[in-house]
Amino acid sequence: MRRPSIIILWSFIVTLVVWGAILAVTPEGPGARGPMMGHMGWEGGFPWLRARLKGPLEEPDIRRMMEAWLAQEANPRLKLGPITPKGDDAFQADIVTKDNSLVQRFAVDRRTGAIQAVED
Repeated sequence: MRRPSIIILWSFIVTLVVWGAILAVTPEGPGARGPMMGHMGWEGGFPWLRARLKGPLEEPDIRRMMEAWLAQEANPRLKLGPITPKGDDAFQADIVTKDNSLVQRFAVDRRTGAIQAVED
C-alpha cells in the first residue's frame, strides 16, 4: 500500500523540478509565450525568435513570422497584407481581410521581433 503513494509523491516532485527548470530558462520568465495585446499580436513578439537571431530581421523573416501567427489564429477571412520598411529599425505589417480591407496594422522591430499594434 505504501509503494504507490511513494511513486506518486516522487512523480509530483520530478514534475515540479522539470517545470521549474523550464521557467528558469525561458528568456522573459513565466507567461512570456502568451498573448498580451488582446486578440491581435504579441507585445514582445516571439521570445523563441530572439534567442535565435543572428542579425536584424528582413522582410522574408517578418513575412514568415506573421504568416505563422495568422495560421495559429485560424481565421480563414484574414490574410497578410503588405509589409513595408519603416526606418532602419522596424517594418510595418498589415493584416487584411480576403477583400483587402485593413483589419490591423503592426510595427515589427527588426532587432528583436517584437510586435506592437499601431494606431492610425
